[in-house]
Amino acid sequence: MKNIYTVFLFCVLILANSCKTKTENNSSTDATTVKETSVEETSVEGTTIDAQTIISSPSGEQIGGFTLEPLTVYAAGSKYMSKSKPDKHKFYTNGSMVYEVKLKAGDFKLRDSKSNLLWKIKVYPDKVKVSNNEENENAFEIKKYEDKIKIKQDENTVYEVQLGDSSIAVNDEVLYQFSSDESSYAYAVLAINEIPEDQRIFILAELLKQL
Repeated sequence: MKNIYTVFLFCVLILANSCKTKTENNSSTDATTVKETSVEETSVEGTTIDAQTIISSPSGEQIGGFTLEPLTVYAAGSKYMSKSKPDKHKFYTNGSMVYEVKLKAGDFKLRDSKSNLLWKIKVYPDKVKVSNNEENENAFEIKKYEDKIKIKQDENTVYEVQLGDSSIAVNDEVLYQFSSDESSYAYAVLAINEIPEDQRIFILAELLKQL
């Protein structure tokens, strides 16, 4: 009788442990599902472009955009909100600071999250210079002429830009379309292929706030 009781107690313990393990596994699976759904929703929300100006490819695919007040940039599939101080703008997405714009009279600098210089932009009354160094060496010079905008580097014309009805053409080929008519020659910065596309959008937004 004692042996039968011992076997019965052992079976009960095994059954109880099995039920506990199954419950813990189900809880873990549910938590993982909730976490994955949260990440997916953040990603979808970040790619929805709701901006003052939307930039699209010639085929109509939305690439990015921006709103100047409050300063918000959409680029590379993310939405960047700015936190501003008198001398800088910091751009955040999903809680992380990605870019910083350092402001100074007559110029500004686009930096990465570690404050490393990416591009220095000097603004003149009739032109804009963009370079990847503090000395402005080998800068791209954007200047408006009678019939078109030219981008030069070391006195050589690299790009010829024309602003049309809600579009920009570079070397006679339409590069981007806009959600509204845009006439500022600052839009020519989008033609500089040497600058990563998302960074061009940040530079453009900052230029439009200054020009």
